[in-house]
Amino acid sequence: MMRGLLRGTLYCALWYGSVVAGFLFIACPMIPLLLFSPLKFRKCNDFLFSCWELYSTALLKAFGVKILVSGDHISPDESAILVMNHRTRVDWNFLWAAMYQACLPSIVSHRLKFVLKDPIRHIPGPGWIMQMNGFLYITRRWEEDQSRLSQTLDYLVALDRRSQLLIFPEGTDLTKSSKEKSDSYAAKHGLPQYSFTLHPKTTGFSYLVHHLQQANYLDAVYDLTIGYPDYVPQSELDLIKGKLPQEVHFHIKRIPLTDMPTDDVTLRQWLERRWYKKEEVLEQFYEKKTFSTEIWPLINIYPLHVALCFWSILTGATALLLIISPLFQLWAFTLSTFFVVLSFFSTGFNQLEMAWYWRWRAYFLNQKHS
Repeated sequence: MMRGLLRGTLYCALWYGSVVAGFLFIACPMIPLLLFSPLKFRKCNDFLFSCWELYSTALLKAFGVKILVSGDHISPDESAILVMNHRTRVDWNFLWAAMYQACLPSIVSHRLKFVLKDPIRHIPGPGWIMQMNGFLYITRRWEEDQSRLSQTLDYLVALDRRSQLLIFPEGTDLTKSSKEKSDSYAAKHGLPQYSFTLHPKTTGFSYLVHHLQQANYLDAVYDLTIGYPDYVPQSELDLIKGKLPQEVHFHIKRIPLTDMPTDDVTLRQWLERRWYKKEEVLEQFYEKKTFSTEIWPLINIYPLHVALCFWSILTGATALLLIISPLFQLWAFTLSTFFVVLSFFSTGFNQLEMAWYWRWRAYFLNQKHS
C-alpha cells in the first residue's frame, strides 16, 4: 500500500508540477505578446499546450499505463466537436494520450479544448492554464452558458483557428448517485435504463453544432467511447494512491458534417441515438475487454522521450526556484494573485483575451480604412 501511495504521489507531483512550471516559465511570460498580436498569442499558447500534452502522455507510459486506441483517426486540421462518455472524474487525464495517437502524424497540431464545469477554472495551476488555452466553462444556467458559448465560438471563428471542442454530454461522471438520477429521468420519460452510461443532456451539444453549422465552421463530429477493462480510477484520490489502470481503451467514430442534422430537435435526437448505441458498445466492451482487434500501434516514441526530459527538468527547476529564490517567489505570488482576482471577478483569462482581441481588431480595421 505504501509503495502504491509513493508511486501515485510521484505521478501526481510530476503532473501537477509540470503544469505549474509551464504556467510560470512559459505561458505567463507570453502574455505581453497578446497586446501586440492576439493571433500569434493564441497560436503560441495552443502550441505550448500541445507540447505539454506529450508530457502527460509520456508520464502514463512511464508509469505503465497503456492507452489503446481504435476506430477513426482525428484530423487536427478539422473544426470538430468531440462527444465522449464520462466514466470517471479523471477521463480527461487519459484522453490527452489518446489524442496523441489519434492525431498522428501531426503530434502537436491539434487544438483540443474542453467544455467544463465553471468551478474547475478556479483550480490553482491547471484551472488557470486552461483559461489561457481557451477552454469553455459552463454554469448550467443556460442563459449565461449560451452567452459564454456564443462569445467563445464567435472568437474561434474570427481567428480562423480550426479547433476541436470536447463536451461530456452526460454532464458528470458515472457514480452511484448520478446513475440513480439518470435512472429516475429515464423512468419519468419512458426511456431505457443504462448501466454503462448516463442519459445525455442535449442542449449544449445541439447549440454547439448548430452555431458552428450556421458559421460554416464545422467539418465533423467525433464520437469517442472510453472503457476501463481492469480497474476504474473514479477520482483524483485514486491516482494519488497509485491506483492507476493497466489499460485504458478508446474507440473513435467520425461522423462527417454531411451526415449531421441541422435543426435543434433532430440534433438532440441524434445524440440520444448515439448514446443508446454507445451503451450497447460498452456492454460488449466489458464482456470482451476490447473495442476492436485493430488497435493503432504507438509508432512515434521519440517526442515522448524529449517531452519527459524537458518537462521533468523544468518542473525540478521550478520547485528549486520556489524554495531558494525570493524573486521567483514574488513572481509566482504576483501571478497567482492576478489569476485569483481575475477568476473571481470575471469569467477568466479567456474573457480578457477575447475583449482585447475585438478592440485590437477594430483598431486595425479603422487604421486600414482611414
